[in-house]
Amino acid sequence: MEIILFFQSFKCSFFDYFFQFITMGGEQRFFIAAACFLIWCYDKKAGWRAGFIFLTGTVLNGVLKNIFRVARPIGRENVISMRTHTASGYSFPSGHTQGAALFWFAMMKIYRKKLLYVAGTIIIILVGLSRLYLGVHWPSDVLGGIITGAIWVFIADKLWTGLNITGNIKSAALTVAVMAVICIFFPDTYIIRTTGAAAGFISGIHLDRKFLNYTPSPGLLNNTVKMAAGFAVIAILLIATKKILPAGVLSRGLCFTFIGFWITFGAPYLFTFSAKFPGRA
Repeated sequence: MEIILFFQSFKCSFFDYFFQFITMGGEQRFFIAAACFLIWCYDKKAGWRAGFIFLTGTVLNGVLKNIFRVARPIGRENVISMRTHTASGYSFPSGHTQGAALFWFAMMKIYRKKLLYVAGTIIIILVGLSRLYLGVHWPSDVLGGIITGAIWVFIADKLWTGLNITGNIKSAALTVAVMAVICIFFPDTYIIRTTGAAAGFISGIHLDRKFLNYTPSPGLLNNTVKMAAGFAVIAILLIATKKILPAGVLSRGLCFTFIGFWITFGAPYLFTFSAKFPGRA
């Protein structure tokens, strides 16, 4: 409690806006955007690998939250909590911090660049501090998120190469099946949604390998158009599935299955098809 109150002793409008902005680096929209950029515009295989690490690690985070069931500091005396709509469920380990750790440690491991080591470490620490300043996590949640994320990057990366997830459809199916079983024991929205995303994501990878073999192409304008068009479809999927499908966890899981599939196969197919026409991306 004292550590949270210490950070909140510096509370002012600037830090309110700053840490709310920083904490977005540990949220769903950032990770979707990062996956889309990597797969559609820059380095498809790195995007696949980082996506696998992130999605499996996110399911792990949901499992740990439901095992430990730690209450958040929200509502505690003298604690001022902000951006609480992004702080649902249990507290340990911090999902925002672990997500940042999963993504940036994965980037460090894949690319091994000094700039990424420095920038990634700073971002992970800042996201963790933002959760304390915003009064939505305990220090142990943040530390647990960083440690769990760091460890899982190495475990998941070993699974990715050792099981040959992209080349062996049985290994890919087994991975999704294990996550589906986890959903039965932990029927949490967070876990079911991520499992749906993983199922679509991995299915799209195998279809790309078999039928498409999409290759990202250079060009600022070209890639800007791709990102805009691709994100427009994701927005439509989020809105349409919410209106068409009945409310509930399974519907959200199905929605994210479509999104995962769109990222790894649907959008790359569209970009490849449209590139056949003169003047198109």
